[in-house]
Amino acid sequence: MKKILLVSPLPPPVGGIASWTVNMLKYFKTYSSEEYSLEHLNNAMQLRSITSTSLVFRVFYGIINFVSFYFKLTSQIFKRPDLCHFTSSASLGLFKDIFFILTCRLFKIDTVIHYRFGRIPELYINKGWEWRVLKFVNSISTFVIVLDSKSLEVLNKYHKHVFLIENPVSPQLIELKNKIIKNPENTILFVGHVTRKKGIYEFFEATSDLDIKYKLEIVGPFEKDVKQDLLDRYSNKEREVIFHGPLNNESVYGKMINSKLLILPSYTEGFPNVIIEGMALGCAIIATDVGAIPDMLSDDRGMLISPQNVFQLNEVIKKMLNNDTLRDTLSTNAESYALKNYTIENIVKKLEFIWTYGNKK
Repeated sequence: MKKILLVSPLPPPVGGIASWTVNMLKYFKTYSSEEYSLEHLNNAMQLRSITSTSLVFRVFYGIINFVSFYFKLTSQIFKRPDLCHFTSSASLGLFKDIFFILTCRLFKIDTVIHYRFGRIPELYINKGWEWRVLKFVNSISTFVIVLDSKSLEVLNKYHKHVFLIENPVSPQLIELKNKIIKNPENTILFVGHVTRKKGIYEFFEATSDLDIKYKLEIVGPFEKDVKQDLLDRYSNKEREVIFHGPLNNESVYGKMINSKLLILPSYTEGFPNVIIEGMALGCAIIATDVGAIPDMLSDDRGMLISPQNVFQLNEVIKKMLNNDTLRDTLSTNAESYALKNYTIENIVKKLEFIWTYGNKK
């Protein structure tokens, strides 16, 4: 039996990769293979707020976390796993990836670099420092995993073992879905970290002229100064606006099912969990055409807009609010597709192909 070491973050802090890790580890508690055993090493960033955007703090705390984690990784490598699977959000983290992968190569251990972001086509076009570092990471990795078809197309030019693997629908969502009481409301919902790069300012500006019967609900961690700035700039005092902060999964799913629209106007994404969850719950979704979102919402499964385009977002919101048939068609198509294609069993089979391929070389 071969040994696989999965290196990925767990909450806290809450985030897309951490949520993916939780789903994977829960599944592997009840599922086992005769071909391999799976161990996990948590590489979550500590000390820094997930909503912090300061480069200085990112570098400072990144160095502290790197040193601490590197000792943990090397202790696991001395146990000689056959393959190490690293998740990566790129940017400055690519330099850590290089150290980790080169350490594995020193011990003749195969590696997977699993990119958890959707900016690869953009990096390829710009040809900046991040692209050059990413190309080097690819060159020293045994296998590369991406989240969307455009990234796959780009990296296939530079590596012979590149795979597209989507995120799964959470098994917990499937369990809770039929237990949630449906009580539809005139709610326009945002779920995610309340930061500029998630498009929260565009969300507020694009909804500012809607009928006050529509309530805005914001679910996710936020800084108090960001909340106040949004309310000062865009809020109609007669409209109900609720910042819930982080909620448990059941509460989030309930708000999704009962919302009129789910909107994710991010500037950049990988394969966002909020879109998978919204699809599986039958939400009518508006999102930006970044990362894997076009793959997810194509063929009448949602409405796509350009990032930072307030006018377009406003027009699409009004179009969907005024067309019940359109919302029903998009939500039905999205739900059917997600529950068929994004099951955790399907995703694990794709991972197993890589893990066992690498071990049989």
